[in-house]
Amino acid sequence: MKIIQRNDYQNFTLDSVLLGDFVKINRKIKRILDIGTGCGILPIILYEKSKSNIIGVEIQKVMSEIAKKNIENNNLSDRIEITHKDIKEYKNIFKKDEFDSIVTNPPYFEFKGDIDQINNLEQIAKARHNIDITIEEIIKISSYLLKNKGYFSMVFRSERLVEILTLMKEYKLIPKRMKNVYTKRDENAKICLVEGIKDAKDGFEIESPIYIYDENNEKSEYVKKLYENII
Repeated sequence: MKIIQRNDYQNFTLDSVLLGDFVKINRKIKRILDIGTGCGILPIILYEKSKSNIIGVEIQKVMSEIAKKNIENNNLSDRIEITHKDIKEYKNIFKKDEFDSIVTNPPYFEFKGDIDQINNLEQIAKARHNIDITIEEIIKISSYLLKNKGYFSMVFRSERLVEILTLMKEYKLIPKRMKNVYTKRDENAKICLVEGIKDAKDGFEIESPIYIYDENNEKSEYVKKLYENII
């Protein structure tokens, strides 16, 4: 794969790669939406593991153009579409219950109005902090756009897990599956991967964890294999 990025915009991270591997795919999943697609890395990963049609929505014009180039350069335009839109206008863009699966690697951090808190590049700050959209808005929008029994998958900070699971249940995206991600075995989890199913019955699985580094402080074999598939 050839992935174009710009240093003055948010580049894709391991978090998106982990999410792409975590996302469940089956033959019933025909349409996938990626909210906040960035450079298009998630649609690219999901193209390889599915036969679904995938739409990536990106509010930043430059990032949407980069994503389009990445799709075109890798000859993936037959099943991937990138659109420069504000997902908060979702009712004017998509139909209710339109998607079988929605994925997102959203801004992790709350912006509390302190400009010293954020990156001095506005475009990077918006990718990292909930300036344009909150996590509750993303979950609410996803519930509206997902079909009954559709999948919602996201990666987020572990410290906000209770908040995430509570919001998912509130908007009928019933938490079904989770995987913790650890930098090293002797450290606390920093991020988690979570899956919910719209209007599903209760029942929750915590899968075996992911370790980014092994005991020799080298990238784990799992992480190495993930990157081999996209770079």
